[in-house]
Amino acid sequence: MPRHNPHTVADEPGVLIPVQVGAWQDGYDAGISSPPDVPPTPHRLDPAYPKPWAQGAAAGNADGQAEGWRWAYFARARRPAPEGAAESPYGPRDSGESRPQDAGLFSFAQSWPCVGEEPLLVMLTRFAPGERGGDGLTGRQLARACADKGVPRLYLPVNLSSSGPPQEWTGDPLGDLGYWHGTVSESLQEAAPEAIAQVTVRAPRFAAVVRYVPAAEHHFFDLLPVGGLLPPDRASRPAG
Repeated sequence: MPRHNPHTVADEPGVLIPVQVGAWQDGYDAGISSPPDVPPTPHRLDPAYPKPWAQGAAAGNADGQAEGWRWAYFARARRPAPEGAAESPYGPRDSGESRPQDAGLFSFAQSWPCVGEEPLLVMLTRFAPGERGGDGLTGRQLARACADKGVPRLYLPVNLSSSGPPQEWTGDPLGDLGYWHGTVSESLQEAAPEAIAQVTVRAPRFAAVVRYVPAAEHHFFDLLPVGGLLPPDRASRPAG
């Protein structure tokens, strides 16, 4: 079972969120996506940040060792694959999803376990308007919104290649990294056409559907590539 954030958050609105909450979560995301060793603690001006970050990174690394590493696909910076590694430490699983109707030859059979806050922030904004993300709250807020609405999972079509950041900041967590995304749906049947359209346009792209299943406070999601195809520079290199 994944380790959980030990830093509590008050339910009362307007309460200041302790920096340790987000620091631990940031560290955990880095630790579970940076095999094989615990990543170094970043330098931050806030003296309350490094210790919980390091604790989170150790927890994420332990979960990665025990349960499998997660790919930080949409991370701003990628580290290269370990020198001499025969293959990436990240790998796909069977998605368990049936081929959507009218999908033609395209399937969503592969599921890459990933971690990252960006797609969850997009989902939270659109599925539960008014909810606050960031500061280590995104995962728990989205999980709570799904529970409140009785929704077991969410889907979001995305492209898999960044076009580069826009000239002006938009506030869209994926768009500001250069990734197109579609609308949030409650089934693959609804999300698949938007993703498939991205790979069948005149200038073909690689695309996928992000599948989110509530996982407490964690920023876990699965990436289901259209036809199981990833961009060449992403198919064999870890991100993090």
